Amino acid sequence: MPKTQEEPKITIANVPLHLRSNWDSFYLEMLMIAGLVVYFINFIVGKSKNQKLANAWFTSHKNLLEQNFALVGDDGKQVPESGGLQKESENVYTLWCSGRTNMEGMLVELKFIKRQDMIGVVSQLIRPSSDQLLVKVHLDEMDSFVFALATKKTAARLSKEMTDISTFCPEKKSADKFGFGSQYVLMNELGEVASTVLGDPKVTAVLNKFSGMVDFLHFSDQYSGPKQPEDTQPTKLPEVRRALVFGFNFPGRGNPSLEAIESMRPLLQLVFHVTDKLRRFKLSKEGKAKAEKNRSRVEEAFLKATHAARAEMAQAKREERKRMEREKMLEIDDPDKQRKWEEREQRRQMKRRAPKMKQLKTS
Repeated sequence: MPKTQEEPKITIANVPLHLRSNWDSFYLEMLMIAGLVVYFINFIVGKSKNQKLANAWFTSHKNLLEQNFALVGDDGKQVPESGGLQKESENVYTLWCSGRTNMEGMLVELKFIKRQDMIGVVSQLIRPSSDQLLVKVHLDEMDSFVFALATKKTAARLSKEMTDISTFCPEKKSADKFGFGSQYVLMNELGEVASTVLGDPKVTAVLNKFSGMVDFLHFSDQYSGPKQPEDTQPTKLPEVRRALVFGFNFPGRGNPSLEAIESMRPLLQLVFHVTDKLRRFKLSKEGKAKAEKNRSRVEEAFLKATHAARAEMAQAKREERKRMEREKMLEIDDPDKQRKWEEREQRRQMKRRAPKMKQLKTS
């Protein structure tokens, strides 16, 4: 009989686990590379978009700026880029203007959405926000008052962060009296200032027409910027300046068009109008006296609050000085020198006690 052919045995090799997962790691690497490519593309596109918006704003407002200032875009420190704009970061541009009567200068800050950052793009999809235009005017002369008008959300932030508003205008009031509805919140030190600013027909017209673009107005002779951190104990009052700060939102809710940017010119004209008006504005005698009283009260409260801290610091310095002197004397082996040092310390303490003893005897 013919021999039956044996069927070949098939053996399955045991592939190591690290070799089996090569395809998984390959897909993971491809995914990471794709993410990096998307990130860099978004960075380039977002960066160029912010640059384009900044140039569009400057081009549409350049003539108005040159009509009001002798120097536009030159702060005397750095050579301006982008035709006058100074690039601070990929989404922040600044412009310094000077050469106007009774004005130290004006700083324009364009704060765009972080379009170059993927996290910023995602957060914009979840919670849309607007690009912002901040204008800060430093005046040489200005009467004593603090005034702020802002939307509800911004008013809460300003009253919490800004030193002058939280100190002189702690109370928030509705702006219904001036015909602005419940959209704006008024924080004002003196009533006559609000009547002067918000009673102006030009100001009212701009605020009503561009209500969605005017975020806040902040005028103060005590402007010192945001509050210092709570963990720091200041030993002197912060330096203050006379400043008018305007906060405007770009139209389009994060997607402004070039035509909409050109329509923002009346907002910059509002800045010049209010600046000239407040530069000439004078408080009444009652208002001036109230403002001076408020500033004296704040200074006295600050001195009382910091007196204990200054006394503790002085005591700590005295104790540290004594400790160092004791350590030096302990290093001296000569007993005569140590005895002389002890006698000198006793005489010094007697001199300190002498005025107190004399006062007790006279009383």
